[in-house]
Amino acid sequence: MKILIIEDDKFYAKNLKKDIEKNFAFEVDLVNSKIELETKNLENYDLIISDIFMEQYDEIYIEEKLIKKHIPTMLITALPDRVIKEKLSKLNIIDFIIKTDSHHFTNIMDKLKILYYLKKHSILIVDDSKTATLINLKLIKKCYPFTEVLTAKDGVEGLEKIKEHKNIKLILTDYEMPNMNGMEFIKNIRKTYDIDEKIIIALSSVSEKYISSTLLKVGANDFLHKPFVEEELMCRIDNNIKNAMLIDEIKDMAFKDVLTNLYNRRYFFDIAEKMYQTSKRENKEISILMCDIDHFKKINDTYGHQTGDLIIKNVANVLINSIRKNDIAARYGGEEFVILLYDCPIKFSLLVGEKIRKTIENLEIIDENNEKIKFTISIGISNRGDNLEDMIKHADEMLYKAKETRNKVVIDK
Repeated sequence: MKILIIEDDKFYAKNLKKDIEKNFAFEVDLVNSKIELETKNLENYDLIISDIFMEQYDEIYIEEKLIKKHIPTMLITALPDRVIKEKLSKLNIIDFIIKTDSHHFTNIMDKLKILYYLKKHSILIVDDSKTATLINLKLIKKCYPFTEVLTAKDGVEGLEKIKEHKNIKLILTDYEMPNMNGMEFIKNIRKTYDIDEKIIIALSSVSEKYISSTLLKVGANDFLHKPFVEEELMCRIDNNIKNAMLIDEIKDMAFKDVLTNLYNRRYFFDIAEKMYQTSKRENKEISILMCDIDHFKKINDTYGHQTGDLIIKNVANVLINSIRKNDIAARYGGEEFVILLYDCPIKFSLLVGEKIRKTIENLEIIDENNEKIKFTISIGISNRGDNLEDMIKHADEMLYKAKETRNKVVIDK
């Protein structure tokens, strides 16, 4: 993402640029005046963060120069003015953010994190009213311009969309709908997805006394009464997404291996067991690959544990780049790794194993002493067994055979 900051306070702008580049892999440019801004081709930018008040630069200029060009824009100001805010909020801006001091950019950084997080996910709007759907669709696209937005006319179609689009993270659903109302829709989602996996904000114009608490009890994360102020819905979305990001961080700490960022052994068994059971229900084949770095003790003894860690991290990167999104790779222990390939016949798992082996064989690692190090890996593969533990056991037996000669893939036939 490429960002342009428009800000006449040079100290503030410089620190904001530094903070954004520190936290994100974004390219950030600065302009400190209207004259500098005129030299920029704004179409080169994905996002603009702009102050409201500068010399010869006001809300009228912002509307003409930025908003009408349909460039996603966040406005910031140290002196909030209610009249100007109401005027600008009606325009096509992402958000209107109040500045803090020159060293703390919490509000801006939080918004960027939310935009970046939702860029990798989708939002689903479920409502039988075409008018309500269009209003919410317009609001979501304005406030979260980098996010895919899907729609459904009732709960039945909504469930189909969730099944088709695995990356749906946020769901806005009306309560009163034909075929399947919002309550039944939420209940059905919660049969499969936990409250942190799919965020549901229920919307309703029904004036029943307990409607909000009922929808929250069946699984909604939040509730909003219609009609609502646009900014309130955006704040509810932002707060729920911030909670989701926090839960993801906690999960990463609990489930990921610190060195490699692969899943750890404990989490692998949890998720792999679920995938195994799903494969049985859906009649899909799965394969297990057990991988072990050859002569790893000798590498540690010769080059030191720091180099050994470097090699382990490089192997982890190869594994991640060799599998699909539906597969799972984990650090099994020490220099040993395990991969579960979902919906993958044994003959194709052999191709994956060989791809990994050859990639690692061709790697050349340069350590801190500028030493060039080459190494290999052995892999055992199996799709046989009455349960997950059996499959891992058989794959481990194949790995043992591969280790007899090393730098080899042995498949269970």
